[in-house]
Amino acid sequence: MLFGLSFCPTSAALFFGSLLPLALESQSSIALPAIYGIATGLPVLLFAILLGISANKVASAYNHLMTFEHWARKITGGVFIAIGLYYVWSNIFTPRFDDVIWQ
Repeated sequence: MLFGLSFCPTSAALFFGSLLPLALESQSSIALPAIYGIATGLPVLLFAILLGISANKVASAYNHLMTFEHWARKITGGVFIAIGLYYVWSNIFTPRFDDVIWQ
């Protein structure tokens, strides 16, 4: 109940300003504050559950991203090595046009 009231000063003002005097005047001095505390705590509880589930989903997505990044790094490295070997082959081992004419 205190956790639910700490995030909303209006809720705390309603609780201490109107609900407690109403509960003291009526016969349900425990039931009304308990119901109010549960009702103000439910959104906080639902938000906490939502944060927990979304954090779990983000962690799962991060693990998938790390797997993709591992393989993408290997594939990209292989492509760069292949392109480098092609340039080495074409520039060093292939005779140039000038070399062919002068021979």
